[in-house]
Amino acid sequence: MAEIRRLDAGNILQLYKIHTMVFNLRRDYSKEDEQKTDPLAHPAEWALGIFDGNKLLAGTFDLEYLMRFDGHSVKMSGISGVATLPEARNEGFVRKILERLLIENYEKGVIFSNLTPFDHGFYRKFGYETACARTHISINTGDMSDIESDGKFVQIFPGDDTSLLAEVHGAYIADINHGIHRDSWPDNRAWKRFTREDPCTSGYFTYLWKDKNGKARSYIKFQDVTEDGDHNMNVTELAFTDKEGLYGALSLAGILSPQFENFKWLAPTFIEPFDIISDPWSVETEIRPRDMTRVINVKAALELMRRPCGGGSGQYVIEVEDENIEANCQKFLVEFESNETKVTPTKKNADISCDILTLSQLITGYRSFESAVYTRREGFEVHGNEKTLKRVFTLRPQHITEYF
Repeated sequence: MAEIRRLDAGNILQLYKIHTMVFNLRRDYSKEDEQKTDPLAHPAEWALGIFDGNKLLAGTFDLEYLMRFDGHSVKMSGISGVATLPEARNEGFVRKILERLLIENYEKGVIFSNLTPFDHGFYRKFGYETACARTHISINTGDMSDIESDGKFVQIFPGDDTSLLAEVHGAYIADINHGIHRDSWPDNRAWKRFTREDPCTSGYFTYLWKDKNGKARSYIKFQDVTEDGDHNMNVTELAFTDKEGLYGALSLAGILSPQFENFKWLAPTFIEPFDIISDPWSVETEIRPRDMTRVINVKAALELMRRPCGGGSGQYVIEVEDENIEANCQKFLVEFESNETKVTPTKKNADISCDILTLSQLITGYRSFESAVYTRREGFEVHGNEKTLKRVFTLRPQHITEYF
């Protein structure tokens, strides 16, 4: 009989091997001892799987992160590498694993869970909804040569000091919902993973930008990718402390224009792409709804959510529907003052009825109340108190800063 349990050092390789089949990867497992002792690998116990005896049939990583949410750092689960053996599919194994994970995470005090879906519809069955779109920007690097910078770039190699990268990153994510800390894992493991690629063999390059006074203000990591004969500068991460840092990092594209034809960046949507160069006609953009989120603990998220700008007090009642976490299925009275929010179960009539899908978008600030009113999805209904709800559920900057 199939059994769900956490993985360990003795069976984690089974999950990696399933990944090679499911994600069309190639990996040499002839040196299995080296694979088991990779110091930068995720801990085996972060993976949950379903077994038939000692054979792993399906599994996923449940990565432990700290995420920024309206000025707070909260526990987040990053779902990664969901995979099932071909011969074990259509048995509902992934459903059983995810249902178990959601309950475990609620009990552990996790407030949000994020993932990158292979299919958005599949993960909606577990309460996840789109909550972090990105703008795919493509610009000819020659058009970026007029971005001036009086600072200095420093290339970062594997094993280099990453403290200045961490300083920039911490400032960047401070006020961005879904921004993920890299200082919560022990032994600087997250930054070692970030800088582990040798640029000579991988084509990944990381540059720190310092202003004229020597202060670190941004960094940019990109990969040299050849497409249709063009060398493209594909940015995988760009973090900055302020406007000067942003354009300091972007100036690298103009500097490298003799080497690269195009600059490509999956940018956060709060960046206006047409500001980057003087002639917006040559900027190609496409909005991509890449990542999904779900609230694990509704009460805790409502308590921590940013209160309306301008201060003042108010209250509203929200009725929540969550098919996977029963504790969230309640009516909550939310009472807020300028410096405090109180959330309690109530039997009062609801001002708004909301399933966990749309609620996850509203709480994180991916969409506003006014936008949600026009959703074609069922599970969202307004009964009154609209003036307060418009003040509460507002847009905020979004960016899931990790790929998992």
